[in-house]
Amino acid sequence: MMRRLGFVFLTAVLLMLAPLAAQAAAGPIQLKDFRALVRIESPRFSPDGQQIAFLTIRSDFVHDRYVATLRVMDTTGGRSEVLVRGMRGLHMPRWSPDGRTIAFISTVGKQRPQIYTVPATGGTPEELSDAPNGVEQFAWSPNGETIAYVTPDNSPFSAKDLRTHHDLFTIHDDDYQITRPPVPSHVWLLSLKGGKARQLTHGTTSVLEAAPPFGGGVSAPSWSADGHWIVYTQQANAHDADTDRTSIAAVNVATGAQHLITQQRTYEYTPRFAPKGDALAYLYPHGPGPISNMDLFLTSPEGGTTRDVSADLNRNLAANFAWLPDGRGLVAIADDHIGVKLYVQPLQGQGHALDLGDLNALQVAVSSRGALAVVADGDTHAPELYLLSTPSGRPTRLTDFNHGFDAYAYPRSVEVQWHAPDGTLNDGILTYPIGYQPGKRYALVVYSHGGPEAASSKGFDTGEIGPLRDLFAADGYLVFEPNYRGSDSLGNAHEHAIYRDPGIGPNSDVISGIEMIEKKGIVDTSRIAAVGHSYGGYMTAWLISHQHFWRCAVVADGAVDWTEEYELAGAGNLAWTRDSLGGTPWDKQSVELYRTGSPITYAGEITTPTLILSGTADITVPITESFALYHALSSRHVPVEFIGIPGAYHSPQDPVHRELYYRAINKWVVKYLSR
Repeated sequence: MMRRLGFVFLTAVLLMLAPLAAQAAAGPIQLKDFRALVRIESPRFSPDGQQIAFLTIRSDFVHDRYVATLRVMDTTGGRSEVLVRGMRGLHMPRWSPDGRTIAFISTVGKQRPQIYTVPATGGTPEELSDAPNGVEQFAWSPNGETIAYVTPDNSPFSAKDLRTHHDLFTIHDDDYQITRPPVPSHVWLLSLKGGKARQLTHGTTSVLEAAPPFGGGVSAPSWSADGHWIVYTQQANAHDADTDRTSIAAVNVATGAQHLITQQRTYEYTPRFAPKGDALAYLYPHGPGPISNMDLFLTSPEGGTTRDVSADLNRNLAANFAWLPDGRGLVAIADDHIGVKLYVQPLQGQGHALDLGDLNALQVAVSSRGALAVVADGDTHAPELYLLSTPSGRPTRLTDFNHGFDAYAYPRSVEVQWHAPDGTLNDGILTYPIGYQPGKRYALVVYSHGGPEAASSKGFDTGEIGPLRDLFAADGYLVFEPNYRGSDSLGNAHEHAIYRDPGIGPNSDVISGIEMIEKKGIVDTSRIAAVGHSYGGYMTAWLISHQHFWRCAVVADGAVDWTEEYELAGAGNLAWTRDSLGGTPWDKQSVELYRTGSPITYAGEITTPTLILSGTADITVPITESFALYHALSSRHVPVEFIGIPGAYHSPQDPVHRELYYRAINKWVVKYLSR
């Protein structure tokens, strides 16, 4: 009885203290608070449209990994049911056509990733595939009897070759960290009745498996509604810097005969069949050239006529688009000003944005009934899963995993617009510090996004800036995120304006944006910092080598030498550099731009205290460029610190390194702006 009374008393006390705890938590959010953030990914409707499968991703700081949980919930809302928890590398959940099971990719023990299935009502996952080299993507056939999956070919070297070091190989367009010969990936078919797998595609071409230069992305094979065809993005070879050399290929499921859909041989991505008929949509640049919006094109598996159905939308469409169930239109995500919008693009006529209020669309799925499942967030709203019963409906929140983040005090962020000296219209985000007082002047942090075919948007711990916007505002600083020319949020002309103008034009955009903010009388002009990642790191290095009012700077995974980008990088950056600068370092029309457009050329002019960060395994922007910038500063006794992130590619891939990365940036900026 005493134990029971103690429990009741303690419960009562906790209930009384709960409002006080919530009030105490209403201060600015801190870096460690983001450890509790739950990310939501891969929503997929059941075939009948009544349930949604999705993943929740949590940070496990003890084991330094991200842990995915597969969940299912009714579209009417309520509690989600856990189907699978804790399996390593769990991703890509897909319903079987009959709705009875959900397949996904995961890794058990030391084996390569395989396809597993679990009953939709719950149960023990079972291994479905047995691909010796692992499964990269997969897709159910319309009748549910076959799964198409992608797996790499075997190495050309035998175990004896490797043991005796007979393992020399030819290098072509590959990144500087390559250690083995690249092998193509191909489509295989797994029969669920017989359990046998057969290879469908062959040869030296490959299914696209590395990041493209500008837009599009890696995607699973797509089945036609009648099950006769599979389409996929075919790369001309297996070399990771040739991801511009892509075409949409159609393969006959019965015979294995395949052909390319169009006469193009570059920059075609993410083909998807309509749910009815044989219409086929894919992404291709609007033009001129690849430095432009990615538009939705329409064709058929037989090829022939192609049509740009989103030409008039004038937005750069992301790779995660989806068909509407009637096959008369598609839903796509694109940056727009300082937000990320969801668009409906009919096959005939003008596309339009859906009304999501102050939410940013992150991922979308479409049901057989025409409902939309949208993962969305905002600058003061942590991500949750929302439902639109129809594309014209208002979003209803289905999940509540991140309600604890509602208690914090967040800064105010607004859109600002200005014209550069040459008349170019730009926009960006201006965030006011927590506790902002009119009439007072504040230190300013200028954060340049990467890409540059991307944009800064008012997301919650999304994009490269992550938690820094909130952290800098909590430190008492203004934060300015300019969408300089090359950004994809203001239409095709604004994005293309960076062609053969990597530094001078964007520099004028950023500097004129700073001047616009200074005219508001709110900036302490003696305390301005420049921060950026990737192309934003390039912009930061350019800015501090051409202006000298900066108090400090941070260059994270920053490109500073275009020749090294062309010669050493993978992940499509050879093509990105060549097509952005109008040629190779050896072409007469572009050779000088490789020198004059590289910040390393002017590094001897830098006097700003600079923090440099780079992943040791970065193949997108090789760490060699960070070494060059570091020595250019340290040799002249400019205050500089160079931090390497072990094993990281183009940004930290684990929660501990991610937190340490943002902490180092915040600490460096505070060190100089607080003086």
